[in-house]
Amino acid sequence: MAQNDAFCPDMLSALQSANSILLCTHISPDGDAIGSTLAMGAALQVLGKDVTLSCADPVPGSYRFLPGAGQFVQADALEGKTFDVGFAIDAADLGRIGACGEAFERCKVTMQIDHHPTNPLYAQINVVDGTAPAAGCVVRRALRGLNVPLTQEIAQCLYCAISTDTGNFCFRGTSAEAFNIAAELVETGFPLAETARTIHLIREEPHVRLLGRALISLRRFAGGRAACMRVTPEDYVAAGASPEHCDRIVNYALNIPGVEMAYLADSSETGHVKASLRAIAPRNVSVIAQQFGGGGHVLASGFRCEGDLDTICEEIEREMTKQLEEKA
Repeated sequence: MAQNDAFCPDMLSALQSANSILLCTHISPDGDAIGSTLAMGAALQVLGKDVTLSCADPVPGSYRFLPGAGQFVQADALEGKTFDVGFAIDAADLGRIGACGEAFERCKVTMQIDHHPTNPLYAQINVVDGTAPAAGCVVRRALRGLNVPLTQEIAQCLYCAISTDTGNFCFRGTSAEAFNIAAELVETGFPLAETARTIHLIREEPHVRLLGRALISLRRFAGGRAACMRVTPEDYVAAGASPEHCDRIVNYALNIPGVEMAYLADSSETGHVKASLRAIAPRNVSVIAQQFGGGGHVLASGFRCEGDLDTICEEIEREMTKQLEEKA
C-alpha cells in the first residue's frame, strides 16, 4: 500500500463498528512494537472502544515510561475472552504473536498493520507496507483515516516507534514520510529531548554489563567482512540481565569499519537459539533468517529455532560468507 493511497476502508470500517478490540504485538517487543501498539490503543480509546493491549512478553524497561505502557497484559489474562476485532501490529507472521495468537485467532475479525516484506498476510484484513521504515508510519496513516487528532501522548508513542526502527532516523530505509511525521509529532509539544534521551541514550546497568560480556566474544570472519558475538546463560547470570537487555547489542558488531554483515547468537533459552542478523546494503540477511524459519527486513532480521549453538553459528557464517563471496 503506497503511503499516499486512501487508507484501507475495510480496516477503518471494522474498527469503527467494533466494540471490543484486542491489540497485540510481537514477542520480545521493540520500540516500534510497543510505541505503535500504544499509539493505536490510545486512538481507539479516544473513539470510545474497549481496548485490550497484549504481548506475550513484558514491556522492556526502556519503554515502560511511555504513557499507557502499564496497560499491557500477557496471554494468560486473555484466556476465555472474546473480542470483536483482533488487531496485530508489527508482527511479521502469526507465530511472532506467540502465546497471544490463540486469543487473536478467536476474534470475529482479524487484522494487522505491519511493514515486514516477509509477512505472509495471515489476517483477514492486511495492511502491510514493506517499504515503510516503521510500523509507526503505517499506524500514523490509520489515525488519519480514523480522524483521530495527535495528542502529546500519542505523539510520544509514535516518536518511539519511528525513531527506534529508523535507528534514530539514520537507517537506509528512513523516508521523507518518517521525517514529515516526526515534524507533526514535535508540533504537539511532547517532551522530545527527555523522550529521545530515555530511548536512545539511557541503558540499564544489566544491559551495559551484558554488552561487555558480548564484546569479549566478538570475532570477525569472511576476511573481516563479517562479525559475530554470542551471549550464553552464564553471561546473563554474570550480568544480572534478562533477554530484553540484549536489544541492539548486535549493532556494535555491524558498526566496525569494514564489516558488512553481523549476527548475535543468544543461547539463553534451553534448547533454543535466538539470532539477530544485521547487514549493510546491498547485503541481505532476511534470506538467511528465512532458512531458519525467521524473517524480517533485508538489513535487519532474526529467528529463533531449536538446535546446537555451535552448529547454528556455523550455518549462519557459511551463508554470510557465501553471500559476501558471491557479491564481492
